Amino acid sequence: MIESTSFEARASIADERIDGRRAYSDCRIMAGRACQASRFQMSASTTTDTPVPIVPGAGVDAEVPQAEDVEYPEGRWVAQSVSHGDAVEQATGSLRHHFREREDVLVAMELVVYYRRGNNRVWLQPDVQVVHGVGRSPSRSTYLVWEEGKAPDFVLEVASPSTTDRDAQHKVGEYASLGVREYWRLDPVGELMASPLEGYVASAGGYDAASAVAVGGRVWLRSEVLGLELRGERRERGTVLVFRDPRTGEEWASAAERERQAAEERASVAERERQAAEQRANAADERARALEERLRALTADSPHTSSEE
Repeated sequence: MIESTSFEARASIADERIDGRRAYSDCRIMAGRACQASRFQMSASTTTDTPVPIVPGAGVDAEVPQAEDVEYPEGRWVAQSVSHGDAVEQATGSLRHHFREREDVLVAMELVVYYRRGNNRVWLQPDVQVVHGVGRSPSRSTYLVWEEGKAPDFVLEVASPSTTDRDAQHKVGEYASLGVREYWRLDPVGELMASPLEGYVASAGGYDAASAVAVGGRVWLRSEVLGLELRGERRERGTVLVFRDPRTGEEWASAAERERQAAEERASVAERERQAAEQRANAADERARALEERLRALTADSPHTSSEE
């Protein structure tokens, strides 16, 4: 009887140990799965410049801050290379000069665009953007789509080795879904893209290639948003964006270049006006001399009255 009781006690203890080991093993498996899920979320958030928000599990309420309590910080920009920085600054300066008399047109460089109200973890930072109808307030430090009432109309991304693939694959979808009418890409070094300049126009939820036009043996891409024609041109410090006004035929790659051309045009106009005035003066002199000759001839031909009469 004692031996039977002792055997049953030992069996019960062994069962408890087995149950304990199983529970411990289950805990380790669950902990391992949780760790793997955490690592997956971390790796997902580091594969893109735009942080990926973690989706809460079933039955867990997401903590969403009130929209009015969210801050939307300014962006930071560092040129990837000399040619990259030159291309961005030249394009911005050229477009600002072109729209200098349009108070309703915003031309911005590296201005962060937030497009989800209440969420400051998803944003875009175009190298250059143009927006019609919003004004160019100098105090604007970010672009909030829900406050401005629209997405940018024109976006230019200047390629760099670290951003080329993202610009071509990821950003194109983001800009299309946001409603950007035209998306352009420029290769400042001539090694990152198939062509120096690519332009895309919104169409049926995606983008179609911009229309090409040939002028003087050169191919330009037409931007309906800007009302200009564009092409990439190799310069001493890299490829830059060159603009052409189809109404006047004027071409320029920078604000300084366009100012110089404008000054030369003003000087040319002034010279033409001077020459025209000189021609008018010479013509007037010729008419005056002709009248004098005619007057002398009439005086010589007229009969003289005799003094006796």
